[in-house]
Amino acid sequence: MTRSFKLLFCLLVVFSCSAVAHAQSFMTFYGTEQEVLNCWQLQDVNKMTFEGGNIVVNHRFGSQDYALNKVLSIKFTDEEQTPTSIKEIVGKKDLLSVIAGEQYIRINGATSGHVSIWAVSGQQLYDNRNWRGEEISISHLQRGIYIITINNSSFKFKK
Repeated sequence: MTRSFKLLFCLLVVFSCSAVAHAQSFMTFYGTEQEVLNCWQLQDVNKMTFEGGNIVVNHRFGSQDYALNKVLSIKFTDEEQTPTSIKEIVGKKDLLSVIAGEQYIRINGATSGHVSIWAVSGQQLYDNRNWRGEEISISHLQRGIYIITINNSSFKFKK
């Protein structure tokens, strides 16, 4: 069997088992050496399709494409496996992910901490030392590349 067929078959089995899918809250794509490519809450995923050698994930914040040969595994987990303290987040940086839409940015894998957003020029655009897991409005930002820092982890995002 080809790799893409195996991956498609696994996804169909998981999605067809409503009891199993109902108990799971997160879907995580893993790449080489089990690096986290992205993580979504299942309630935010509208659909996932396979187009031209890519997996396309349409979610409430937009859409993202991943080459099939770059996605080594997809895991479905429940909320209890998500870190809930700053100490755990620092120790498990790979569980964090950032999803940016046109209006809001969501941070998965963290429920509190210090969040700041920076322009590539170095200008700080947002700073919240008491962030409590809520979505952050980015509607005032122009299209471009930004850096978001969550506790001791930094991510690049595009609006």
